[in-house]
Amino acid sequence: MNVLSTGMGWIDIQHGGLNRYFADYTRAMSEYGHRGMGVVVAPRDARLPQERGIDNAASDIRINHFLNRMKVVQRHAVQAVRSFQPDVFNPHFAFYTTMVTRKQIPLHVPIVTHFHGPWAMESKVEENAKTGLMNEARFWLKKQVEQLTYRRSDSFIVLSQYFRDVLVHTYGINKSKIHIIPGAVDHMLFQPSSDREKLRAELGFAAGQPVLFCIRRLVRRMGIDRLIYAMREVIQHHPDAVLWIGGDGPLRTELENMIHELDLSAQVKLLGRISNEELVRCYQAADISIVPTQTLEGFGLITVESLACGTPVLGTPYGGTREILEDVEKELLFTDGTAESISRKIIDVLDHPALLPSREACRAKVLERYTWSRVASAVTDVFAEEIQKRRTFRP
Repeated sequence: MNVLSTGMGWIDIQHGGLNRYFADYTRAMSEYGHRGMGVVVAPRDARLPQERGIDNAASDIRINHFLNRMKVVQRHAVQAVRSFQPDVFNPHFAFYTTMVTRKQIPLHVPIVTHFHGPWAMESKVEENAKTGLMNEARFWLKKQVEQLTYRRSDSFIVLSQYFRDVLVHTYGINKSKIHIIPGAVDHMLFQPSSDREKLRAELGFAAGQPVLFCIRRLVRRMGIDRLIYAMREVIQHHPDAVLWIGGDGPLRTELENMIHELDLSAQVKLLGRISNEELVRCYQAADISIVPTQTLEGFGLITVESLACGTPVLGTPYGGTREILEDVEKELLFTDGTAESISRKIIDVLDHPALLPSREACRAKVLERYTWSRVASAVTDVFAEEIQKRRTFRP
């Protein structure tokens, strides 16, 4: 099939779960035998994989405003429809494809939308946290922008039951149109270290020292502040334990101040943005990865990445994190998202390591359920079904 996809950005330049998914997804679909073309908005001088047909719409942008981004994605998508002649149109970020109307897509071409998250709801959570006020007007407007894309979609692909329910209850999408296909990980990149003790020594960890790792964008809903508070209690029971936190975001200064005020500077380290190679090494070296997200965790790609490296994960019982970890071991879930619950569980597993699944079992779960070959096969089935529907019924 010829698959025209639109994403948000590109992972090697713009960090984030959606961008990583889109990059791995386009490669997996190509390896499965599809001919793909992707439109993203990356920095104008970004070097993208031309062999995969990735087109940077931002090369046309003179003023980098959200409306201009919507316009250039529309222009590049319409041009691609004419030159590439797709069998399927497959948006991955509703905001950028708002201006791509059904009239600009041939009637025989289905629109299958990947829903990676509720942009309006995510913005609302962050705005409320900053101001303490609910800006319902802004939320309503952003939601309407998203729904312009959703109303013209033939079907949807989501990565979790949680996001299926968000589509149904928040956006009014018929459940029969939604296909749940869990995400995946590049298990050849994310794999256990061949010499973990040597790696830990290179990173400066002592033999047997408890190492915790968390990779998140530093925004309110990710719960990093609660994890840092939890470390006060953890350190009282395990004074040599350390927590490394990768990622950047608007809360960086606030979190740095919190670490200093709690006198945790020796135990908690903010790494900032890290490369793919550094990310893999952190997963491999850690004894446990922590996912403290408070809300809107649609899948939990970082959970699967860590498991692929053989490292167990402790996470809050919300969204996609709960769905993944329940399938591994229910005891990996915190009772809730409070600092007390987080600290209690961490102390428990550090006191009793046998409560954690083995590194081999973590890796095996990923190879069983979260590979890109499985995703590509399942997505292909959805595309084929929607193409057939369009052939037999023209709205």
